[in-house]
Amino acid sequence: MRSKALRAFTCSLLLLLILVALKRDSLHPADVFTYRTDPFAGRHRFEWSVYEFQTVREKLINRLTDTDQPHDLDREQQIQQVREYFSLVQEIGRLESEITITRAKEGDTPDLSALQDELDAKSAERLRLENLVENILRQQVEEILLSQDITLHVPLLDRWVMPPVEFEFQSSPDFLIISRRDRIDRIGTVSLQPTLSLTQIEEIERLTDDLNVASLVVPTGGVGAYPTVIVERASLRFAIRVIIHEWTHNYLLFHPLGQRYGDSQELMSMNETVASMVEDELSLELERIFYPDIYKSRLLEMDRESSRAPALVHGDEFSFNSNMRKTRIHVEELLAAGKVEEAEVYMEQRRQKLVEMGYHLRKLNQAYFAFYGSYAAGKGWAAETNPIGEQMRIVRERSPSLAAFLDTVGRMSSYQDLLDQLPRQ
Repeated sequence: MRSKALRAFTCSLLLLLILVALKRDSLHPADVFTYRTDPFAGRHRFEWSVYEFQTVREKLINRLTDTDQPHDLDREQQIQQVREYFSLVQEIGRLESEITITRAKEGDTPDLSALQDELDAKSAERLRLENLVENILRQQVEEILLSQDITLHVPLLDRWVMPPVEFEFQSSPDFLIISRRDRIDRIGTVSLQPTLSLTQIEEIERLTDDLNVASLVVPTGGVGAYPTVIVERASLRFAIRVIIHEWTHNYLLFHPLGQRYGDSQELMSMNETVASMVEDELSLELERIFYPDIYKSRLLEMDRESSRAPALVHGDEFSFNSNMRKTRIHVEELLAAGKVEEAEVYMEQRRQKLVEMGYHLRKLNQAYFAFYGSYAAGKGWAAETNPIGEQMRIVRERSPSLAAFLDTVGRMSSYQDLLDQLPRQ
């Protein structure tokens, strides 16, 4: 078992190296702003090469030495270890909040020292369990993928999950999202350290905007590098979903759809929508098998959602989704008419209204819509203003299985390829 896992992991690394080697020699348009923002953002950039080298080395050593592997634990014991880990994560978050409040009210007191000691002990315990829990969740996700026949069929090898599920719990980088001003079109993404202050973030955005673009720094819950980054302060339910979502991006890297992720706003949205759909289906299956309490809770939420009558929003009522939908539609109309400055004034006015209603949006601009509007699966303003979500849903309904759906969409290399899969009107 150990040799098979190591062989699959090593093979995936070789395949990823091949993909890197096959990249075009010229500078990809999506990378231009990495260089243009380097004078003021370079020292804050998240260094992926350092992360990947350190993380891959650690995981290879753990595999070779058989460290932190759950071989001696039965299924129930593994599930208990996962639950214990995420209980620690929740308790660490509670203690950090309590320490912040106590320090603000009372300053440094003996009570504060005791809280800090308790936090340090629980943080050390979390770190002790981290690698083991990563390996348990990795095996659980791979079991679900194999059961759904979502594999890469490599000559001379059996059925493998390729690339193997690999991820690391740690702070997830922020993204500097860059859009054109004259239309909602994401043209650049720069990964930043997740420790920047608000002052530093706003300075980076200001200097980026001086390049005649619209920018926004956003937090992330995970990033589809390899191994994937998964934010360490998450619930079990959230972690399961993000692990599957980001693995799907890794999987798509071996197909045209993933390789063309940054070629257009439509292709970004297609990738994110597919990853979200896979996440929805497979996380539910994983919860059914391993975490039935989460599964039952989620089914109840889905039942309530499906039985809820559509809310009628009257003129004197407020709805976030309705506000954002109307805002995006009108912004696109203004931009199409060449009224860029008017669109930007309008977005700021709408942002201020949202703040008054308790939605603390720091910034609302073309970059905001370019980033969050790419997630068109499910419900909400993004799905209501982006047809790709509904179009992908139609392709999924026409596919006999999730594996067949992934095979179909993975071969797409343009938005027209998606349109060609839809029924003729």
